Amino acid sequence: MGRHIRWALALALLGAVTSVRADDAADKLAAQKKRAEANWAAIEAGEMATAETDHLLLYAPKASEKNLKEVGANLEKHYAKAAELLGFDAKKAPWEGKMAVYLLPEREQFQAFVRRVEKRRLVSGETSSHAVAGEMLYAVAGPTASKDDFPSETQAAQQVATALLQIKAGTKVPLPDWLLTGFGRATTYRISPQDKVVLADRKVARDAVAKKRTAKAVYNGTVDADEFAALSGALADMLAYGPGTAKFADLLAGFKLEENVEKKTTEQALEAAGLKWDRVENTWKAWVPNPK
Repeated sequence: MGRHIRWALALALLGAVTSVRADDAADKLAAQKKRAEANWAAIEAGEMATAETDHLLLYAPKASEKNLKEVGANLEKHYAKAAELLGFDAKKAPWEGKMAVYLLPEREQFQAFVRRVEKRRLVSGETSSHAVAGEMLYAVAGPTASKDDFPSETQAAQQVATALLQIKAGTKVPLPDWLLTGFGRATTYRISPQDKVVLADRKVARDAVAKKRTAKAVYNGTVDADEFAALSGALADMLAYGPGTAKFADLLAGFKLEENVEKKTTEQALEAAGLKWDRVENTWKAWVPNPK
């Protein structure tokens, strides 16, 4: 067989494989859209508006349609920032197809999503969530509990960032609440440092450190409820995007489970990453008043 014939056959085979992969990807995306539309129907939220970005499928009430392009751009900014930090390919998502993002402006709609789609009870004060296991690939945000918190569109973006964090750690690895809450907020801090809620969070953190609130109190969950989100954001920002960046991947790896261990503590993960608690505390006290 001549060389040119072999090359022709190889190219034809490559083209056939590429075509099959493209067909599989199209089928996967079509199935995801169908599932997302079924979820929307299940919560009885009325006529929906949709939009599509490089990595995401957006679903919202029809009245929100004119804002979806802007919302999608912000979601993608959060995706890009978190993906870069976590070492994911900027162009290729760590999931097949695209993630669905549901924007639900009414509390009843969010409650219905939790009950009918997630099939669980709503946690008091909860306004957003995500899933990355199996066919359940989505982020969802309802109305915020306080006008002083991030709007629901930003909380949805934070859930996208947190979903990437969970995938990086391992979909079945239990991460602590402070990290799940804080990483999304920290990502917003880096994208919109002059946002009024970001500035308010920074002030809460500064005041708390002035009152001797420690990093250990944050990751042990012994801070006041009204400080928890801001302090979680500050600690995640310090460890992920701030001076702890070089060790952040090791910290995430430290949460991986071992035989006969159901959940790792933050202290165990810090130790596994080679981060001494006293050094973390000293960095916390110096960094929070002047984060960079």
